[in-house]
Amino acid sequence: MESISRARKRIRDLQKERFKLELSLLRPLPMAPYSLIKAYWRCGKKTCRCHKGGPLHGPYYYLTQHRDGKTSNIYIPKKKLSKISILAERYKEYETSLTKLRNLNKEILTLLKTIEKKAFVPPSKLKEKINGNRKKER
Repeated sequence: MESISRARKRIRDLQKERFKLELSLLRPLPMAPYSLIKAYWRCGKKTCRCHKGGPLHGPYYYLTQHRDGKTSNIYIPKKKLSKISILAERYKEYETSLTKLRNLNKEILTLLKTIEKKAFVPPSKLKEKINGNRKKER
């Protein structure tokens, strides 16, 4: 029964952690559901240094999003990069928190299944309990 007590305590600890996480998820700050990427490109001029092994042009910054099998990119000018990167970072943190929440729920469910197995009365013992009670009643 000691392992059941440890499982219950662990569940309570996980529930506290989950509650804090849920509170943070309920009031998110403004965010952009995109990933921020940095890209370097070759230009269209065949005589340019970028075609002769020199450095590529860039960096250019984009917000990218994959939805319904399609990718959409939005170019971000450098002067707006600092504000937009904050929004993209918040979305990344929000998604990370959702993943943590799913993992907490999985762990709680696993512990509950452990408690269920420990508390389970096998059919042979159940028959003994039923038959033992009948003998006492007679």
